Amino acid sequence: MSANEKILEVRNLKTYFFTNVGVVKAVDGGTFHLKKGQALGIVGESGSGKSVTSLSILRLVPKPAGRIVEGEILYRGEDLVKKSQKEMREYRGNRLFMISQDPMTSLNPVFTIGNQIGEAIRKRQKLNGNDLKEKIIEMLKLVHIRASETRVHAYPHQFSGGMKQRAMISMALACQPEILIADEPTTALDVTIQAQILKLMMEVREQYQTSIILITHDLGVIARFCDYVLVMYAGKIVERADVKTLFKGNRHPYTRGLINSLPHLGKKQRRLETIKGQPPDLLNLTGGCPFEPRCDYSVERCSVEYPPVESAGKGHLLSCWRWREI
Repeated sequence: MSANEKILEVRNLKTYFFTNVGVVKAVDGGTFHLKKGQALGIVGESGSGKSVTSLSILRLVPKPAGRIVEGEILYRGEDLVKKSQKEMREYRGNRLFMISQDPMTSLNPVFTIGNQIGEAIRKRQKLNGNDLKEKIIEMLKLVHIRASETRVHAYPHQFSGGMKQRAMISMALACQPEILIADEPTTALDVTIQAQILKLMMEVREQYQTSIILITHDLGVIARFCDYVLVMYAGKIVERADVKTLFKGNRHPYTRGLINSLPHLGKKQRRLETIKGQPPDLLNLTGGCPFEPRCDYSVERCSVEYPPVESAGKGHLLSCWRWREI
């Protein structure tokens, strides 16, 4: 597969949660693709559908309330939506791997770090005994965990937050997946550890040509790490563009609001800009643009009709009635 070929295609993905009080359209028509070795960022406020998108790709949407009601998730041309849970177990870990926001929820507290990394290696490489132990130590060294020979016997509670994330990345390295999904992997970490984890993920990407989907609130991380970006709001992708275009030539009012809310070093500023109002109630969405109540550019049409996807340039797509005037 060449670098320009699509390894993952998501087409018109709709993932809904059916509750006692109504239907929550957590992801409503998501369409995007991921190329070999590409880093794709997904940004947006809490509740915009970022994490549900990643869970949908892995077919891990919580049941019975949540389910994929429409769309395709094509991995190398095979539709994962049509796969059984037994078949999906062959994809998870081996081809698709996810690092969660809180690694403590992914690591089993009653097993050692070495045991959990070893399970991933045994499944893929069929190693046992000393060969397996040496491979586990090698994986820990690759993610720069000191004293790996003794740390291999440690339990998750004996690792710091940054070390737990490193352990999760070492599992990914052991499995060598083609797609690594990182759901806010640096949110609970301090700034210096964040930088180390991002540097490590960059090394993984460069060394193994791993495709990465990075979900985060941090636009600074997106600017540094990603090639292409999706901006989500109320379950929909409202703007998508390469990272340079998104920061320098964004055309959607929501994207502009997110970027303008960032502090600027060296720029005199009395107070940070904000996006007025609150995110919408996904149980009570109208047929119009969900960002309309918070938008400074809205007109009457925005409240009654959702805008189609339009092109603002090569690879730059967005949904807004007034993007040409912004």
